Amino acid sequence: MFLIQSAIYTLRKYADFKGRASRSEFWCFFFFVIIAQAVARVVDLFLASGGYLPGPVSSLTGLLLIVPQIAVAVRRLHDLGRSGRELLVPCIMLLAAPLVFSFSGILPRIVALGYAGLTLLVFANLLLLFVKEGKKVPNRYGASPVAFSFAR
Repeated sequence: MFLIQSAIYTLRKYADFKGRASRSEFWCFFFFVIIAQAVARVVDLFLASGGYLPGPVSSLTGLLLIVPQIAVAVRRLHDLGRSGRELLVPCIMLLAAPLVFSFSGILPRIVALGYAGLTLLVFANLLLLFVKEGKKVPNRYGASPVAFSFAR
């Protein structure tokens, strides 16, 4: 039940990029999105639109949940005292990956392999940031979401 309540709390802040998000808020919403996508994928399979590509229900679920995913990630970075702009580089790298892997030949394959390794390193750094405990004191993004503070 905690997962659902936390997801509803995060969804109420659908496009709120201000403030801070605790570790538990971020990770509960992360697992909620995984479960929602899995359920949507099962529904797509029952609608006989399954396969390797996502069906209409799974696509719609992904589109509806992308904005709150980015918003909670930005608020999580704010909890660590970091700017949400640090999320831009990994997102751009992920969007550019199909272009990098579209070239053929030995040299482009080597470049693509290096790009994949660099992308993995950037996402590993982001994962480490999301796992870190947030600051318990107020910062420029607001009061701590878990500690008592008079700044609320």
